[in-house]
Amino acid sequence: MTSNRKTRVRADKSLQTRIVTVLEQRIMHHLIKELQNSSSSFIKELRARHPRLTPYDLRLCTYLKANLSTKEIATLLNITPDSAKKAKHRLRKKLSVAPNTIWSQVFKDR
Repeated sequence: MTSNRKTRVRADKSLQTRIVTVLEQRIMHHLIKELQNSSSSFIKELRARHPRLTPYDLRLCTYLKANLSTKEIATLLNITPDSAKKAKHRLRKKLSVAPNTIWSQVFKDR
């Protein structure tokens, strides 16, 4: 037997995606280019020390060296903050860095 009651479907606010404006896209694109250009010697040295790093890992290292937060990194990489945390965890393993080490200390001498 079917019911005559109508069910309302509420739009879940947590599922709404934020639309990035054209200006924000340009700013992010500019930031990425500036970070990549300013840290080319850093990337070369990092590749020499750790040849198994992927381009994604190198980009993540650049963002970490720039002292960006996990949320900012997630925004730039277009991933969730949890995914950014996991990427940082995997990078720690690849670089053999202790879990409680601050990233600025890791890249301080490089």
